[in-house]
Amino acid sequence: MLWKKADSVLLINFREYSKNPLVNKYLPNEASENYEGLLLLRKNKKPLWISHPFNYKQAKKEFATHAQVATYNTRKELQKLLKKNCGRIVGFDSSFTSVAWLKTLRKLLKGKKLVDVSVELGESREIKEKNEVAKIVHAVKATKEALTQAKKTLKKGVSEKEVANSIVDWLKRKGFGTDFCIVAFGENTSHIHHAPSPAKKLSFNSPVLIDCGAKYKGYVADITQTFWFGEEKGKAYEEFEGEKEKVQKCLNAVESKLKAETPVKLLWKETKVLGKMPHALGHGIGVEGHDHPNGMGENAKWKLKEGMVLAVEPAIYVEGKFGVRIENDYLITKKGFRKL
Repeated sequence: MLWKKADSVLLINFREYSKNPLVNKYLPNEASENYEGLLLLRKNKKPLWISHPFNYKQAKKEFATHAQVATYNTRKELQKLLKKNCGRIVGFDSSFTSVAWLKTLRKLLKGKKLVDVSVELGESREIKEKNEVAKIVHAVKATKEALTQAKKTLKKGVSEKEVANSIVDWLKRKGFGTDFCIVAFGENTSHIHHAPSPAKKLSFNSPVLIDCGAKYKGYVADITQTFWFGEEKGKAYEEFEGEKEKVQKCLNAVESKLKAETPVKLLWKETKVLGKMPHALGHGIGVEGHDHPNGMGENAKWKLKEGMVLAVEPAIYVEGKFGVRIENDYLITKKGFRKL
């Protein structure tokens, strides 16, 4: 669909406000985060990376096998490069193109037709290639190992922020980035996207929720574990375990239907056992923690496809008491799934 709409596609990757994570699909070494420039995608041709002159020499060396690399010194040179290599119809990604940049593109590409291809680019991210899956697998493995290490360090009086920092530091030492890290204790586990607090300390006999995603070569994981810290007895523990059992039952039922061609609506029906869940059952993961395909919600009209990589996260939140979320990452296959 993409190439029916445009002759070429231009991805902007300058500074924080316009970095496009999709660049990591085509270029190595977390290019989106570490390099500035423009990535021109062309049908049946190598991509063209138009590097900012400040990091051109390094980009030329790093990206040589993945793309043609060029640079410019003046706006006129940039315009000449673009006009020479773009087709008549140039696609842009409105999700990562500011109003200011769109005005700039119209000036640089005067005489060309600009079309928004954000929907088509999203669709191109739905199915992961083998090398993309391999990167996500590395990220998932590192995330699970980081969570295992974090559990060993839990003790009464430690803060949420200290545990979150320890996870980020551990991943960094192992050569991984961190896309996000949520650590919640006690009643804070009922907050869907809780921000770890230096003031909240871990108490004995309370729930712990950790939701984390390591990042490897531009691709991320998304894993959530919820567990009890303390003695496995008492009314509070039994109530927590009862809700956790419901969440696990839901996840097991969803897993039994995880395969290509399954309608997402069918998966959502399994969440009825949880009551009214306030967020989607899951989402795609890839170059972003919430990648395409979009959320697996009640009104989703799409079906699972072979090659999708999804985070599935059924949950129960008991306001003022605790929350339970279990989240795993899956590769959808023709006949089922592979748990990553």
